[in-house]
Formats: sequence, structure tokens, C-alpha cells
Amino acid sequence: MTAQPSRHHNRKPEPADVPRQTTNPAPAADDSAAVAGWATQDPYSGRLAYSVDEAARLTGLSRDLLYDEMRRGNLDSVKVGRRRLITRQHLQQFLGIAS
Repeated sequence: MTAQPSRHHNRKPEPADVPRQTTNPAPAADDSAAVAGWATQDPYSGRLAYSVDEAARLTGLSRDLLYDEMRRGNLDSVKVGRRRLITRQHLQQFLGIAS
């Protein structure tokens, strides 16, 4: 039997104590000015509805939390075919942002 070379021999190991950087961090939940201005700063500002993933990225909330709130009836959504969409108005109402 011959030893096979490692597949990742050209990769540099990353130090475990260095945090990874995210490309587009969401505003902190306690920063009300940042959360209030999200609708005017987001790249989807012309859109009327967002997928659950997009809504999670825009608000900084998790997908699980959004699905839980939809299930409880606290966050309204629209079903289009097999897709679940959350309208901008529903997000603003859920977050308590005046439109």
C-alpha cells in the first residue's frame, strides 16, 4: 500500500483564535437608529417582499426566529407557490418601525 498525499497540503492553517470576518454584518438589535434606517439603506429597498433569508439578513434576526414568529402569528407573511415571502410592511409592523 502506498500513502496518498494530503488533499489540502497547499492550504495555510488558520489560527483558531482569530475571528472570521463577515462581509455584511447586520446592525445590532439595540441600535435603534441603525434598525430604523434599514429600509432606506438596504440594497433591496425597491422590493415589496423578501424571502425569509433576505428578511433575516436585513433585520439581523435569525431565520428560526422569523419562522417561529410567523407560526405564532406575530409576523404576517404571504405564501406564493411554495415560497414564503415577508412583505416590507409586515416587517416594519413586526419591528415597530413607523412607515
